[in-house]
Amino acid sequence: MRLIGYGVVFLGANLLLAEPAAASDEHHDDGPSEEAVDCYGGPSGFWERSTLPGDFGGVRSALCKKGIQLSAIHIGEFLTNPVGGQKRGGKYQGRTELDLDLDFDKMAGVSGLTVHASSYWLQGGRLGEKSVGSLMAVSNIEAVPSLRLYTLWLQQNLWDDMVSLRIGQLAADDDFLISTGAANFVNSTFGWAPLVSTNLPSSGPVFPLAAPGARLKLAFTDEWSWKVGVFTVEPAGRPNGQPPHWRNHDGTLFSFAAGTFDISELAYSINQGKDDTGLAGTYKLGAWYASNRYNDQRWDSTGTSLASPNSTGVGKPIRGNWGIYGVVDQMLVRTGQGPDQGLSAFLRGGGAPSDRNVVAWDLHTGLTLKGPHESRPDDLVGIAFTFASISNSLQALDRDNRFFNNLPTRPVRDYESVIELTYQAALTPWWILQPDFQYIIHPGGNVPNPNSEGGLKKIENAVVMGIRTTLKF
Repeated sequence: MRLIGYGVVFLGANLLLAEPAAASDEHHDDGPSEEAVDCYGGPSGFWERSTLPGDFGGVRSALCKKGIQLSAIHIGEFLTNPVGGQKRGGKYQGRTELDLDLDFDKMAGVSGLTVHASSYWLQGGRLGEKSVGSLMAVSNIEAVPSLRLYTLWLQQNLWDDMVSLRIGQLAADDDFLISTGAANFVNSTFGWAPLVSTNLPSSGPVFPLAAPGARLKLAFTDEWSWKVGVFTVEPAGRPNGQPPHWRNHDGTLFSFAAGTFDISELAYSINQGKDDTGLAGTYKLGAWYASNRYNDQRWDSTGTSLASPNSTGVGKPIRGNWGIYGVVDQMLVRTGQGPDQGLSAFLRGGGAPSDRNVVAWDLHTGLTLKGPHESRPDDLVGIAFTFASISNSLQALDRDNRFFNNLPTRPVRDYESVIELTYQAALTPWWILQPDFQYIIHPGGNVPNPNSEGGLKKIENAVVMGIRTTLKF
């Protein structure tokens, strides 16, 4: 199976080097972008075209018309935390993504059948893990440096796209629990929420670890749709003492370990068309279940606190985990000619049982303004806030630790919160420059700083700032 994964990675790299392609900074959802479907039509001038290298004299358009679409995108950033955290530091981080899409309707006359493969080259340090000490990674491209296969799937659409079935190596955050407004921000909490990322093994089947699974989507009407997904719950394979990203270092493990992660989401969307004059809105309600085994966060199997010297040291086993969530993306004011130009808001939140989880509930909200000035119609400015509450069981365990170890000043975990201010300057259709500022309150959820004397001083609130550049090839 690993040989198949390596083949996809290097096939994508060779195709890209031969013919650079259009790109998207979002994960694939229901197939190629509208721009790709148009086979790279549009302005051909260097500063006006949609990708940096252009159409290569019509070669890419010709491939597209035959059902072969190639894309690449590079995101690079330098972030630093001059204040707070475990220690001061600065890191460069980068993610180069290669994508290959095959349309078998164009290639072989098989209507609705597509294949998608993606791979990553991940570079640089991990500021959130190494310097800030935050529960939520300060960047949504933060990962162990590697060259890895990401997704590899087949999709069949039926009955004018009313039914869509996808199967293969999938990423859950391509389809579930995602707010389009929140996705404009850099901190990882605005992507895959901490309600699941901190509570599932290896954060679940999301960047940078996809997992075998299947996703079914039913589009009942233009407004109503329903999705359900089943994934293997442990994308990194069975624990062996190594961190998850190292256990599945190249993305070709195809793990079926530990059970399944099941998720379902009902969505209602309005005013999504280009010609709709009303304010666009999407409302989602979802639930998830993980079938693997968990341990109680406070009590062992004898009913003794895990902080007690008489404890077995192993939490009482609990079978399964679950949670519920809701997402709202709503345009508030339309200010320009484009369907997405204006002021929009997002709100997302959910909850999970306290006894087996790190985060019991979280909340994310923010505002984005697309086209802040008529001379900058494609720029975006945004401010966002998130709050992740540490479970009552873990808070109680920390208080038990204070009692049994006679450490009355040891910090008690409570929450982690992030405030982020960002600006996306669209210098060209293929180049975005994004300065970013974050203020992280209670990094790690108010945990002791391992670099402090005696480990009794909490990690101080941190400032993270830097700049990101996104290039579409």
